[in-house]
Amino acid sequence: MNNYHQAVNVHLPSIPASSYPIMIDNGLLTDPSQWLPTNTFDQMIVITDHRVEKLYVDPLITNLNKQGHRTSVLSFAAGEKYKNNKTKQWLESQLFAHACRRDTLILALGGGVVGDMAGFVAATYMRGIPYIQIPSTLLAMVDSSVGGKTAIDTTYGKNLIGAFWQPNAVVADLQLLKTLPKKHMVNGLVEALKMFLTHAGEHFYDAQKNIDNILMQNERVLKNLIYHAVSIKALVVQQDEKENQERQILNFGHTIGHAVEHLSNYKILHGVAVAFGILVEANISQLLGILDAKNNEKIHAVFSDLNINFNVFKPMDISQVIALTKLDKKVKQGLAHYVLLKEIGDIYRVQHKVAHPVTDDIVEKALMMAMGK
Repeated sequence: MNNYHQAVNVHLPSIPASSYPIMIDNGLLTDPSQWLPTNTFDQMIVITDHRVEKLYVDPLITNLNKQGHRTSVLSFAAGEKYKNNKTKQWLESQLFAHACRRDTLILALGGGVVGDMAGFVAATYMRGIPYIQIPSTLLAMVDSSVGGKTAIDTTYGKNLIGAFWQPNAVVADLQLLKTLPKKHMVNGLVEALKMFLTHAGEHFYDAQKNIDNILMQNERVLKNLIYHAVSIKALVVQQDEKENQERQILNFGHTIGHAVEHLSNYKILHGVAVAFGILVEANISQLLGILDAKNNEKIHAVFSDLNINFNVFKPMDISQVIALTKLDKKVKQGLAHYVLLKEIGDIYRVQHKVAHPVTDDIVEKALMMAMGK
C-alpha cells in the first residue's frame, strides 16, 4: 500500500490594515460630501425601515442627488422580528433587480436592526460590497454601528448567523435623535453604561450625574457620551476584531440579556434586557466574591435612576432563561461563560481570559436576586 501523500500549502498574504472614521456631529446628513468616500460608485442603495424612511430618507436622497449620485431606496418593516433570513433574501433579490455590482455602495440608515441587516447583506452580496453605517438611534450610535458585527436572528436565538464586515464609515448625526422617544434614549444609554462599567469607571459616574442632560439631549453632554463610548469600542475592536478574547468584554450583560429578549419574543427593548442582564451578571460577580456589595449597589442605583421597569422579568421561568443562555456563543463544555466585574470600570481576568464558566445554581441565585424572588 502506498502511504505517500502529496500536499500543497496555501500561503496567504497578510490582510492589509484598514481604518474608517466615526463622525459625530449635528447636521452631517445635510452635506454628504463630508463623509462619502472619494471612490467612484456606480450607484448607492439606502437600506432602511418603514419608520425611519418616513422621517429621514427624502432629505438624504435630495442631498445625495444634488451631488450627482444615483440613489435608490430599499425599505422593510420595522422591528426586531424582521431581522431574519426572509428579509435578507428580499433585500438581496432587490439588489439583483437594481443591477447592483461590487461598485455599489450601501447606506445603512436606521437603528441596530437596519445596521445589522444592511451590514450582513453587504458582507455576503457578491462576496462583499462597501457600506456606510448611518445610525438613527442612540443605541446604534454608541454600539452596534461600530465594529463590523452583522447578523440575523433565528428561532434558536439572537445574532446566531452573521459575519464580521467593517463599514467604510460611521456617520452619527445627532439631528436624527430629535424624533427618538425617551425610552429609546434610555435604551442607548444602557449600552454606553455597559462600556463604562467594563472599561472606564470615571465615565460611568459622569454619565450617572448627567442622566437628565443626556435624556434631554444636551448636545455637548450627548456628544461626549457617544465619543467616549465609541472610543472604548474602537479600541477593543482594534485589539480583537473577530471576538477571540478581548471583544467578549462587550458582551457584558448580553448573555442574560439576549436570553430574556428571546423569551419575550423581542417585545422587551434590547437596552432594557441588557440592563437586566447587567444586574444579574453583577449579582453573579458578587455571589462569587469578585465584586463587593457596595459597588453592586451603585450599579443597581444607576438603573433605578433610569426608572427601568424590571417587573416585566418576574413572570419569566428562571429555568427557561438558563436554558437559553446555553445557546450563547461563549458556551463551552455545557456552561455559559460570563464577563464578570471586579469593580466599576474593571473586569475580572484569569490568565488573560475575560469570560468565565458559571454553574447554573449561581446563575439561578443571581436571577432570583434581580427578580426579587
